[in-house]
This record gives sequence, structure tokens and C-alpha cells, in this order.
Amino acid sequence: MIIFFSCSADKGKGILGIEVPVGSGKVSKETPYLISGVYEGTPADKAGIKPGDLIVQINDMPISNGMKFDDIFIKHLTGEPGSKVTIYIKRGPENIIFEVIRAERVN
Repeated sequence: MIIFFSCSADKGKGILGIEVPVGSGKVSKETPYLISGVYEGTPADKAGIKPGDLIVQINDMPISNGMKFDDIFIKHLTGEPGSKVTIYIKRGPENIIFEVIRAERVN
């Protein structure tokens, strides 16, 4: 089962403002690590990340088949507010690098 989650729901963690697969699933050809949603006004939105973008690398860690969705999310996408994450995206034929600063969670 694939669950989509906004980075990050944990209080005290910074947010990117994207929805990505989480849960017990694993990356494969059939289940790539795609961004399914981007929240308006969030760091990801301001950086230019779009729904449908394929995450191929986060910081120095390439996303490869067999990686667990939860491991990618917890270990590489969540972080402290104000910390930077570099996300490597494949969008159609383009490869794009985004540097995104996690925002403080409001609520």
C-alpha cells in the first residue's frame, strides 16, 4: 500500500510542502518516487518543484530500486526547520537540481 504524506507532519520538523509515497512500499520501476502534490506557498512550491516530478537523488543519496518509502522520507526528506535539502528531479527529459530550505511548521 502506498500512502502519500506531506513533508513533514511531525511537530518540530521542518516542512518542504510536498506529497510523496510513504509506508512499507519500495521504490521500483512500477512504483517510482514521484511527487504527487505540492502545497501552494511552501518552500517546494517557491523553488519550482511540481507534481509529477520524479525524485532521483536527495543530497548525496541516489534513489534506487528496493529502497523503502519510509526510509527515504524519514532519513532524507525530514529535517530541522531552516536546514537545506538538495533534491535532484527528473521532469520529462530534463534533470533539475533544487536547493530547498525547510520551513517551520505552522499549526
